[in-house]
Amino acid sequence: MTTVVIDDQVAEVLSRFGDVQEAANRAVKRYTLEQIADQVENLHRRNEHYEKLYGLDYPSFSRRIAEDASFVLEQEAQGRLTWETDLLDWEFCHKGVEDWNQKLHTILMT
Repeated sequence: MTTVVIDDQVAEVLSRFGDVQEAANRAVKRYTLEQIADQVENLHRRNEHYEKLYGLDYPSFSRRIAEDASFVLEQEAQGRLTWETDLLDWEFCHKGVEDWNQKLHTILMT
């Protein structure tokens, strides 16, 4: 368990509403959930950018890149010369959404 210091004035106010530790835990949990939601929203936006750019979702694009050499040539012919970098970032975004959603689920279940 990690110890967090709470300003005395805040602790005094929290004590009027019940157990300070419980109130602090709820506040930190709420803040954590907000931060996770912000991360997921950001990653979704980046996912959507790539979906619009390439006209496919991540699994489809990744599979086509891996299996279809003509698809790669088509991307390059259309001026999408950063497809490799995009694929890496897109994978990070796609897996990031999954990871953050798992963390969110774990926190909500505790």
